[in-house]
Parts: sequence; C-alpha cells; structure tokens
Amino acid sequence: MADKDERLLEHNYDGIQEYDNPLPGWWTALFWLTIVFAGGYYGYYQILGMGENRYQEYENEIKEADVKYAQFKLPDLSDSEVKAFAGDKATIDKGAAIFKERCAVCHGDKGEGKIGPNLTDNAWIHGGKPGQVFKTIGNGVGSKGMPAWRLTLKTDEIKAASSFVLSLRNTNVAGKAPQGVVEADEAAPVAAPAPAPAPVAVPAPATPAADPAAAPAPAPTPAAAEAGKI
Repeated sequence: MADKDERLLEHNYDGIQEYDNPLPGWWTALFWLTIVFAGGYYGYYQILGMGENRYQEYENEIKEADVKYAQFKLPDLSDSEVKAFAGDKATIDKGAAIFKERCAVCHGDKGEGKIGPNLTDNAWIHGGKPGQVFKTIGNGVGSKGMPAWRLTLKTDEIKAASSFVLSLRNTNVAGKAPQGVVEADEAAPVAAPAPAPAPVAVPAPATPAADPAAAPAPAPTPAAAEAGKI
C-alpha cells in the first residue's frame, strides 16, 4: 500500500492539496459492466431491432386484453334480433327473476322506479328500442351509477333481463314520474287489403221480338187510294 504522502498530488488550490484516493475495484468493475450492458441493450433494440419497443409491447398487451375480455364483450344486436327472443314467455320469466335480484333495488319490484327511472311508462332516457334497451343493460350507465351487467351476467341473462324490461312497457305502474323522451309505440303489422273482386259483366236486357199484329200498317200507295174511291 502506497504511503499516505505518496497519494498527495502536486496540484493544490488555495492551500488545499489534492489527495489521490481511487475507487474500490469492485465499484469500478461494476461501472464498466453497466457501460457494456448499455451498449448491448442499445444495439439489440435500436440497431438490430430484435427486441420489441414500447409501442409494440403496448399493441401486444392490447391484443392479449382483447382475448382475455372477449367473454365480456356485448354482442351488437339489432332491434329485430332482440324482438326474436323478447316475446318468449320462458325468457321473460327468467328475466323477471334476474330483475328482482339485480335491478329491483333501483327500479322497484314492478319497475315503478326508485333511484332509477320508471320502466313501465313509455319515456326512455337512453332509448326505448329493443336494441337500445339491450345495450343499456349490458353496458350500463356509469354516470348514473348503473353497472355494466355484461361484466357479471352472461349474454343469455342480459337477453332475459332485456325481455322482461320490454314486457313492462306501457303497463303504467304508479310510481316515479316519466323521465326522458316519450317514444311512440311501434305500429302493429297491418294486414294487406284483400284484392277487389273482378267486375262481373251484366248482360244487356233482351230486346223483345216484334209482334206482327201490333206493328202499324203500311201507308197506302196513291194507286191503292184511287182504287178505294171507286
């Protein structure tokens, strides 16, 4: 080990002499190791392009999330597709049980409305068409405190709940005042008018045959008139 005086350098400032005190060997080795690692890291990602950058990692995580949460994605059903199952009695009965368990606390046992709106009139805040009702139940209304039931209920259960809610329409149970926009009921299909019967030709009245006795006698000729004077 070098003598203490040997570590004193000639450089000094304002009477203060510099002292040579090198870093520990392990610290110096670790410092050089980080430099080597940084060079390899930069070459792997930026020069060779073998590793995923942050944008690629983000896109891959989104894809993984889409696969993971696909089971919670609500199908985009049209009005006609919702109507296809909304009128089934078994589906409505199943929806009534779900409504009583999950929805009655806000909408009332009969849909008359409590914290949530009255579902038995014809006024709708988020749309009263079958497809809109299905989406509202599935996606929820976060700003109003309604949860997205697609996260806890299966699609068939949301269909059943939608069927029951649609069956409450215009039952007009006494309760909360109507909220939202009043929507006209969908017109029932009207049967096409029967075709008019083809006109039947009426036969013309028969012309009666001329009676010879009733026919007027022909006027006498001048010769016949002269003969009658004799």
